[in-house]
Amino acid sequence: MQTWAKQKGFTIVELLIVIVVIGVLAAITVVAFNGVQTRAENVKTIQAVSAYVKAAHNYVSLYGTYPQTTVYPCMGALGTSCARLSGTSTTCTASGGDGGASSQAAFDTEIRKVINGNMPQPSSQSIACGGNTYGGAYFRPSSGSTAVIVFYLKGDQPCQMSGVQSMNRMQQEELTRCVATLVPLS
Repeated sequence: MQTWAKQKGFTIVELLIVIVVIGVLAAITVVAFNGVQTRAENVKTIQAVSAYVKAAHNYVSLYGTYPQTTVYPCMGALGTSCARLSGTSTTCTASGGDGGASSQAAFDTEIRKVINGNMPQPSSQSIACGGNTYGGAYFRPSSGSTAVIVFYLKGDQPCQMSGVQSMNRMQQEELTRCVATLVPLS
């Protein structure tokens, strides 16, 4: 009579179960990492805008006025893009689509008077909404007595910041649009 020696190893069923478990764990890790990355990019934008709010307050204390501009300067290093990065639809914002913002040397020159070192840089993440792509932060035109900063966050996020008079929030699809209004000067 022939006897079979007991073989060591895994059966095909055991191997398939291990592969499925590893696949599930990998999928959970990828989803968790994407959430962490998005939160980090949103925090980067909020910190940069907070630095600009503080710079605007410092500018007022030195010059008695907010930086004056007739254009929509992007916040960040010269050459930074912001607002509506692509597309032409106005469905995701309350103000004509937020197009037309760009980096402005004149604004950078003025705000650099109160910012030491590198300009605070909002996240460069792109946020899709209504067929458009948005991102960054910009300063609305100002005659010097008012200051408004608009910035974009990815996902359904709160718009909270100290040093502002009011904060307006609009959320649609993956875009949260925050409008920070600083205290008007008399």
